[in-house]
Amino acid sequence: MKLTCTLVLFAFLAASAGGTAGFAFLQIPAGARAVAMGGAFTAVPGDPISLYWNPAASANLKESELTTTYTSYMMDMQAGFAGWVNPGENAVIGVSLNYFYGGSFDRTTMEDPLGTGEQFSSNSMALAGTWAKPLSESISLGATGRFIYSQIDSYNANGFSVDIGGMYTPSALPGFAGAIVVRNAGVQTKAFYSENDPMPTEIAAGVSQALLNDNLLVAADATMPLEGDFDFAAGIEYKPVEMLALRTGWSLSAKDTADNAGGGLIDAMGFGMGTSYDQFSLDYTWKPCADLGNTHRISLGMNI
Repeated sequence: MKLTCTLVLFAFLAASAGGTAGFAFLQIPAGARAVAMGGAFTAVPGDPISLYWNPAASANLKESELTTTYTSYMMDMQAGFAGWVNPGENAVIGVSLNYFYGGSFDRTTMEDPLGTGEQFSSNSMALAGTWAKPLSESISLGATGRFIYSQIDSYNANGFSVDIGGMYTPSALPGFAGAIVVRNAGVQTKAFYSENDPMPTEIAAGVSQALLNDNLLVAADATMPLEGDFDFAAGIEYKPVEMLALRTGWSLSAKDTADNAGGGLIDAMGFGMGTSYDQFSLDYTWKPCADLGNTHRISLGMNI
């Protein structure tokens, strides 16, 4: 693998994440369904991937559920997310693991700019616990605490962060949900080098509306990172038949990334589909990005 190509992809991931903070892998979106809808998922209730997007959105889950997501980037970079939510008598608890494998790099030096023949790798992970509770029929709150670890070659860093979110589902507006969440607020407790990087903290607000007997879902998010640029996302999900969901979405950050890669409207969008049977669900998303290539996400879910 050529280091220059790898650096291009890191630039793409950083742009997708929308910021310049440390632990940027935390902002790589999780869940095939959510990514297909452009990342407009802050106010979508009833999906265990809310462990990533907004802990308050998991407060209305009625069954214990497992969710897993695998993301294949170009070259050998990979990302994944696995989570479990368990409703209790008064609250919902959950655990999740978020990881990113940055691939292997050719080691270069001033004396050997073409490579020494050695390689090194990059890995990151975050282990989190979530608590969510409905305070009333229309208001839910949730919080997530997270330990983060990242390693590049022999260097490593770690930190802690929290997500705090709320969701509003008024009975006067059936199918409507509004939400706000603060993600990744925390501190880097050990730096790669001498100085700590800022955390990839962001504030997101979103709305969603279910229509046509829950066969149509539209959603929109606005996100403001403390390190990075404002983002807006919108997505739609339609179920033409009971066991098939079709999805697409667009975001401002994806448009900026596509523009920098020489792409157009299609490269700023995500496209996906999903199906479910009995206690199982399967979702797939294709995300093009012009000259940088394509990414593919697969999510598997199970009620237990």
